[in-house]
Amino acid sequence: MAGLVGFRQLGLAFLLAHLADAPSGCGLDAAPVATKLPLLVYSHGFGGNADMASYFLSEVAAAGSVVAAVEHTDGTASNTVLEDGTALPFAPGRLSRREQLDRRADELVDVAKALRGADGLPPLGETFLGGHSYGGPSALLAASRFACAGFVLHDPALGMGYASEAAARTVSFTSDEYDAAGVRCGATFHCRGAFHGNFVDAPLWAPPWVMRPLSSVIPAAGPVDPSLAHAALAAAAVTFMRGDDVAPDGFFERRA
Repeated sequence: MAGLVGFRQLGLAFLLAHLADAPSGCGLDAAPVATKLPLLVYSHGFGGNADMASYFLSEVAAAGSVVAAVEHTDGTASNTVLEDGTALPFAPGRLSRREQLDRRADELVDVAKALRGADGLPPLGETFLGGHSYGGPSALLAASRFACAGFVLHDPALGMGYASEAAARTVSFTSDEYDAAGVRCGATFHCRGAFHGNFVDAPLWAPPWVMRPLSSVIPAAGPVDPSLAHAALAAAAVTFMRGDDVAPDGFFERRA
């Protein structure tokens, strides 16, 4: 990860050392789950990858769900290695925008179908599709090809592609920037003090005294406590997937 975000090249990889000790929210050899858990198949954003939100999505899993982070092969992932060892570097111009969305949607559907029939997983409940940024329209398009129970979206970049009405129950969580831009999709909650990067692990890449000033250039970390934001977002996602309503509070401001 140090290499992916450029800190290794700058000689600042030590800033990421604290991640080795960061809690994931998961336990080793946990007791078998007696009840069915919702399955969330999640799409990363433009320039992201399956590891960009490892700690955040671990929180979502620990709150009571099964999460599958998909790494896309359409050229929008920061770096991807295929099963045969072939490396696919970031190449956003390899496919057209429509071809990218088609590829992403197909990959989400393939993963969802594969996991529904996989062995070794906890008992699965309903399947939900989710995504961050460009992963939002990717999930929405995938639902036209796969019957999902709903969507969990974070800063959905609706202007980047497929932006029709969601075909199932939808909850969206928006940052300060996306809220100011008027982004709405389904039941929409503005996360006060969150920036675009708060929906992935960006605020954890370095101490706050590094990430907060950096956020004046890129929206990596808002003023909200990143760990508390992740925990609240994880709990809200599982609440929604279990069929209950997300309640507004000091962090979640209902917009739609």
